[in-house]
Amino acid sequence: MWMPQQTFLTPSSMLFWLTGLVAIGIIFIGARFIIAPLPAARDFGVPAPETRTFTYLWTKGTRDIVSGLFVMVLLALKVSSGVLAAFLFTASLIPFGDMLNVWASGREKNIPALMIHGGTALFICVLASLILRL
Repeated sequence: MWMPQQTFLTPSSMLFWLTGLVAIGIIFIGARFIIAPLPAARDFGVPAPETRTFTYLWTKGTRDIVSGLFVMVLLALKVSSGVLAAFLFTASLIPFGDMLNVWASGREKNIPALMIHGGTALFICVLASLILRL
């Protein structure tokens, strides 16, 4: 019986390192929301006016750290390229949702924040598409 060949990313692949870079980047962003929540919120595109919002900012930081760890675990487990790509496509909804939240908060003129969130979503989708081609 013929079985399809399982493909996964290896450290010899540029896609492996780009995926790892996404994971490390989002972990760094999450850590910043825990260590310096008010500046991180400002750079996110929706400034937090006071320390009573720390709980929400720490929640976002935790979400980002765990999201990055998920990607690292998937790479370490050598999951198939299809599984990794499906996860990345799904995870791209996070920065896309972040972009919509910045827009909906009345900060539609914050072009840098909108571009960062939208660009991140697009980059992750392109990366997932390239991984699917393996």
